[in-house]
This record gives sequence, C-alpha cells and structure tokens, in this order.
Amino acid sequence: MKYILKIATLIFFCTNFTSVKATEIKPYQEKVNGIIYSIDPRIELYNIIAMQAGHPGMTVSNIKYKQECFDYFAKYKDLEAPKLLFETIQKGWSVDDPMFFLLYLDFDFNLKIGLNQDIIKRGGGIEQITKLAASFKQFSIESDFQTFFNVTQKKFYEQILSNVKYNFNDFKGVQYLEDYYGEQCNSYNLILNINSGYGNFGKQVSSNKGIDLYAIVETNTYSGNLPTYYPTISIIDLILHEFSHGFVNPNIDQFKVELLKSEHLYKPISKSMQHQAYWNWQVTVNEHIVRAIVTRITEQLYGKQFNTNTFYKLMIARRYIYADAIIEKLKFYENNHNTYKNFKEFAPELIKVFDSISDEYIKEKQNKVEHTRDTKIEKIPKPYEFAKDSTTYFIVSTHENNKEQEKQMHNFVSEYRNMFSSEIKIITDDEAIKNDLSNNDIVVFGTKNGNSFLKKHIDKIPIKLTDSYILSNKIINGTDLQLVTSWVNPFNEDKTMVIYTAQKIDNIKDFYFSATKDQFHYWIAKNLIPIDTGNYEKYSRIWMPSIF
Repeated sequence: MKYILKIATLIFFCTNFTSVKATEIKPYQEKVNGIIYSIDPRIELYNIIAMQAGHPGMTVSNIKYKQECFDYFAKYKDLEAPKLLFETIQKGWSVDDPMFFLLYLDFDFNLKIGLNQDIIKRGGGIEQITKLAASFKQFSIESDFQTFFNVTQKKFYEQILSNVKYNFNDFKGVQYLEDYYGEQCNSYNLILNINSGYGNFGKQVSSNKGIDLYAIVETNTYSGNLPTYYPTISIIDLILHEFSHGFVNPNIDQFKVELLKSEHLYKPISKSMQHQAYWNWQVTVNEHIVRAIVTRITEQLYGKQFNTNTFYKLMIARRYIYADAIIEKLKFYENNHNTYKNFKEFAPELIKVFDSISDEYIKEKQNKVEHTRDTKIEKIPKPYEFAKDSTTYFIVSTHENNKEQEKQMHNFVSEYRNMFSSEIKIITDDEAIKNDLSNNDIVVFGTKNGNSFLKKHIDKIPIKLTDSYILSNKIINGTDLQLVTSWVNPFNEDKTMVIYTAQKIDNIKDFYFSATKDQFHYWIAKNLIPIDTGNYEKYSRIWMPSIF
C-alpha cells in the first residue's frame, strides 16, 4: 500500500506541475580552448530561491546584480520553492548536494534520470526531491524567471562571458589535463556561479556521448558591478582541481576495500581535513591525489620554482602530508607511459603508496607543514612603515661585483636617508650581521648576492628574485627589474624590514622619484615604471602575494 501511495504522489506532482509548460531557458556560453564557460539558469535560479530561503552563503562581492536578484524575486518568497529548499537542506543535504541536484535538472527544471541515490536519500527521498524540482519549475513560471534571465540580464551575462573569453584566451588547461591522464572527456564545463559564496564544486556526469565534467566556481572579486574571473593562481588551481576529480574519483573509488587497510592514516591529519569538510579517509585519499596531480601539471605549465612557491606551498600548508609520497609515485607514472598508457591503468599501482607510509614519514611531514606556515606573523607592514628616527638602520651592500656602481648606490642611500632623517644610521651588510637589530626597523639596499645580510634573509619573503625573472603571483620576465618589498624584521615580527633591490646594482637608484614604490607590499618595476604591484595575504597560515 505504501508503495502504491508513493507512486500516486509522484504522478500527482509530475502531472500537476508539468501540465504548465514553461519556456525553456537558454544558458549563456563561450567555448575557449576546449572549456565551455557558462552562466547557467539552474544555478542562478537556485541562488535566487536560496536568498528567499535565508541562505547565509551568498557572495560578499558588492555587485548590483545580487541586490537585483534579491529585490526582484522578494514578492515570490512565499511560493513553495524557498520552503522546500530549506526543508531539504535540513533533512541532511551536504554542501555540494544542491549543486549536483541542479545538474540533473534540464533547462525547463524537469528532473532527469541518474541523480545519485545518496543525494536523494540525504534530501529526504525521491518524493521530496521530485517535489523540490517541481517547485523550482513553478517558481520559474510564476516569477517569469525566463524574462529576467534571457532578457533583463542578457547584457550583464554577455559582458561577463566576453571578459572571460578574453582573460582565458591563453589558458590551455584541457590539453594539459588530457595529456596527463591519457584520456579525453566529452566536455569540460565551467559554470560561473555569480552569487555564490558557499564554495566550488566538481562533478562527473555520464551521458550517451561520454563523460561530461563540470566545475561550478564562484568569485569574490569584482570590478565596478561586474564579477571578475581571471586565470589567477586560485582560479587555475580550482579549474584543474575540479576537472581532475572527474578523472581521479571513478578510478580510485573502485579500490575502497583495499584502501581500508590504510584508514589509520586519516587520524594524524583529521582536524585539518575536517576543517576543509573532508570527513573520511576515502575522500581524503582522492583530495591528496588530485592536489598532487595538480602540482605536477602546474609545474609543467609554469616551471618548478613558481609551482613550488605557490601551488605546492599552499598544498603543504593545508596539511596534505601524503602528497610528497604520491608525487614520487606520479613521477614513476610520468616516466613509464609505455607500461601505463593512462591514469586508469596506473591507479592500482598508485594506491599502494599508502602502504609504505611510516610513523617517521608522518612526523617529518607534519614538521614540514609547521615550517612552511608563518604562524607567528600577524601583520606585514608596508614599505613606508618604518621609524624615521635614530632607531632605524639603513643597511648597504659591500660585496657588489661593480665597485663603482656600489659607490654610486651608497651615495643614493645617503641622499635618500636625509630625505627622512639624518639621525637614521647607515651601516654595512657585514656590520648588520654582527649587530643585534632585533629592536630596530631596518631598510636594506643592494642585490641579493652583493648584500650579505640580504642574501641571508631574502628567502624568508614570498617574492622570489632571479637573474631572469621575479616571481610574485605571476612570472615577471626581465633582466633589469627593480623590486621594493616589505616584511617583518627577521628577529622581531613587530618591527619592519624594507628591501630595495634589483637584478643589477646599477638599477638600485632614484627610488625617490617614484610616488608608488612604498604603497604596496611589493612593487616590481623597470626604470621606475611599475610592472606589477600587490599585497601579501594570509592563506592557510602562510603569507603570499594574493592568489585571487
């Protein structure tokens, strides 16, 4: 009898709501280098309904569109959809369940076949999920969402995608993914989640044409009233990460039983993993493998030093302590494609890595996490934030190859000091190493090899200076680059260290002609013309140039 009642209920909801025909809403799409970037009506309607339900996770971006969505649809908050959505979430939906539910709606908000049974169960069962889908359709019809999405906001959406097309024109992520995994998917879909502030999601969906990969991404950056999507460190990591789950998860999840014997490895990192919403060992294994592979791909994309200073560093700071062992295994895979034609063939070998993890390994990598993090530093001063009095020391180099240029730099430093205060002391790099400067602000001048004090401490700052480029959150190529940056005093995080340096000694001069050199945590220039400026931000307890 219960079964008959359930079927009758489903028939009622299907006939009741599908009898009213909605005009199918069309998504906005741009395909760039194999990735379909889109603004999806299912995601946008979800956010609109979620706002009316009181969802606290909307974007912090101060964009007009968010307010328009909230105000325009406020009069429809008493329809069934907001209440049913809240009810479904309360029944046990996890943070990513709503997104995966939406991918199994068509653009007319009809529920398609194939939604994961666990998602259905967590949401309260098939009756609840069917009711929810029907309520979305009803909300769309009664609020005339089609006009809002395909007419009112048309120029807004098209402008966002036009910017995305331009910004991602050089990004060849699909090529690198397919080369690494040795397989191709039917499509790669990146949905721009404009109003989201609740996370990013990746999903693999099977169709009669093959595997379709989806990444649903948010952004908290904007320019004027337009949300911005650039190929920043964060976005590139996100794209490669979410699409990688489509290759990794199905090939690793089939070894759930085999991985149970290494389940004890979850405990040493459980707090960090749970903080990132990874509540069990199987999910943690997938995350480790995906993140390790992303660092292998980004090393190919950007070179070893940039990868180590950004993608890899972030991974370690987030306590993915088994990644180093996985990376060594992956190198074996990369060098043996005659044996392993694709990642699927290598997966059984890869999972054996967890059998080799020892207590000594865990201790070593836990220490590596703590060493990577800047746990004691709470604030980074700007270059102008040093005392203009006798408590500050200017430190000049005495080991430059060109002594004439070194002398000219010393003259510049004296002039520069006098612009602030003649009481500021000027000492040599060798004197600075011998003296106790823990209670002083310090300003360092010279090249990294010519100034012995700078050479000793320059590795502490997030910016990396080489003879042919400077690494910030991008690679700045050049051989005549200047750098002004600030950090904390190496001996006292409450005091300031400012660095005036360059790739060549003859470029450490005339900084007083620049009005912008000390307004940012780092300022990279050529002939005093700024090429890249920015500030350091703290992510997972490490200070880096902004990754957004």
